Amino acid sequence: MRKYGIMKAEIGELLLILGAGLFVAGAIGFIAGYLSQEQIPAIAVFALIFIGAGASKKRRRI
Repeated sequence: MRKYGIMKAEIGELLLILGAGLFVAGAIGFIAGYLSQEQIPAIAVFALIFIGAGASKKRRRI
């Protein structure tokens, strides 16, 4: 049972890193002018979903 909790925390950490990377890439793309106005909210939503899911998985340790 402990191995499952450690694996769940590692998945949570990967989701946090993915969400943070997506957020930073979206911010850089917006500042550089590579993204259109329609793409920015979608990237932000996915970044927040990944960060929220990663934080909730990392917080719960069984």
